[in-house]
Amino acid sequence: MRVLADRKRGVERRGRYLGLGLVVLAAGFLLTGRWQLALGVAVGALLGWVLTDPVRITWAVFVIAFAVPVTIDVGYPTNPSYALLLVLFLLAAWGRVLRAERDGWPPKALAAALLLPACAVLAGLVHWHGVKPIAVGVAPLLCFGVLAWHLAEEARHDRRTVRRIAEALTWFSVAVAVFAKYQTASRSWPIFDQFAYDWTYTSAFDATRAVGLSGHPIIYGTFAMAMVLVALTLRGRFWYVPVTANLVGLVLSGTRSAWVGTVLALGLWLFLQWRKVSWRGLGATAAVAAVTFTLVAVNPPALRPDTTTAAPTPSPAAPAASSAAPAPESPAATPSPAAPSPAAPAPPAASSLPPEPGAPLPAAPTASAVDSVDVAGSRISDPASADARFTRMCVVWDGITSDWSTVVFGNGPEANVRFLENVGIGDGQAQVFDNTYLTFWYNFGLIGLACLLALLVLLYRHLRSLPARLLLVGFAAQIFFFDVWLWLGAVAVLLLAVALGAADNPSLSARSLPVPRRRQPGAQAAAGPRQPAAGAAAGSGSAPAARPGSAGASGPS
Repeated sequence: MRVLADRKRGVERRGRYLGLGLVVLAAGFLLTGRWQLALGVAVGALLGWVLTDPVRITWAVFVIAFAVPVTIDVGYPTNPSYALLLVLFLLAAWGRVLRAERDGWPPKALAAALLLPACAVLAGLVHWHGVKPIAVGVAPLLCFGVLAWHLAEEARHDRRTVRRIAEALTWFSVAVAVFAKYQTASRSWPIFDQFAYDWTYTSAFDATRAVGLSGHPIIYGTFAMAMVLVALTLRGRFWYVPVTANLVGLVLSGTRSAWVGTVLALGLWLFLQWRKVSWRGLGATAAVAAVTFTLVAVNPPALRPDTTTAAPTPSPAAPAASSAAPAPESPAATPSPAAPSPAAPAPPAASSLPPEPGAPLPAAPTASAVDSVDVAGSRISDPASADARFTRMCVVWDGITSDWSTVVFGNGPEANVRFLENVGIGDGQAQVFDNTYLTFWYNFGLIGLACLLALLVLLYRHLRSLPARLLLVGFAAQIFFFDVWLWLGAVAVLLLAVALGAADNPSLSARSLPVPRRRQPGAQAAAGPRQPAAGAAAGSGSAPAARPGSAGASGPS
């Protein structure tokens, strides 16, 4: 014991010395004006600390996915989406290595993680365009498959941590909603206006919609939708606060796809909970709705925009984006702040487009604040978005049905990028397909689409948790309206659903050793006298495997 204690103290001492050295190194870089190197040292030290514990890895996955925007480039070696994807992949893969002795390598989990990447490889082999498109197309799918595997395994063994993370995210979302309210009231996006790598990720593009910490209103709307559903179903202390705050953020984002997903998920919730409807619940619903409307409508005078200065203009210089990175909206049609563009950016970007010569200056803010209620109403009545998506559906369908091989196997990974770069959609809107299902079919064929739908259905069927099912319904509905794979904050909603579902499903919970069942008084007399050894063996062999949490771990279904 003394030897082990000495070893532990030695490790702790070396850790303190290493931490002190890293602090000195980062301070030296700051003093010499090299803040990027100092930031790299700090992030590297933090990741090293996280990698020592699988529980920290689980926390880090959700923090990075939900809190780090891919619309800001702080000097990543590649596109921000791919840089953060690589970090998440390394975290999840190392977490599986740390748990290999305990969990092993279950074949079903591996098959589920590799199913969609295998579809991408198959499509790439049938329609060969080189190794690079296959690698670029497979990378996000493989990363998210490994992440889902890691989170499900951790949730199976540690239900508390996953629920604690989910509740912490709901309260974190309250602060994000306050920031979103400031964005729409002041008609500016602090941080994003200064550091976004494209002007379409700033308030110069549309200052009437909130973006939270994501840099884009659609991704923030996805986050707000998820937090509404999680807070409503987990029902932690003062749950109505995050529900109300995220309903406000959902409205301020102006994201109609998130509104549709929320309505469908809440409809499912009411259908499953209709027997529990009460007058008290109806009163609470009316109160939440009234407070939400008030917070959306009220614009504090202190936050109204300054009429003497225009909103800051971001630098037009942008790093070369990867061909599958989240794309800014098409600059062909520059919307005014009062008329938000309906199209959403998506992974298949036309990366060959030349950089913009300069960001258009936003309109000078007026003394009166924007009426957020009117803006939300205009988002419902504006038909331009529906027309743009209908046009894209027709274009995608023509590409899918060009011959039998494209129907079955698709056009190959990154085929949508090649089409948008070389042909494009001539409607002056964003050069994206704006439909995850059709994009998946276009790239990976009917086989890939069938596998994607099968995974969503199987997750809904086997993850018998109310929070998980509502998140799955909202996510599945929303991705019909935009391409999702390179938006980490949006795919993290699916990962959160997998983690919560695995934690709440007793059939997926980790099993402990069998526990002998107690004998009822008189049972031995009724069965007749037995030998002591035989009786002990019979008693130990008749007990079923205990499932920790089987009585209380399952969520409402």
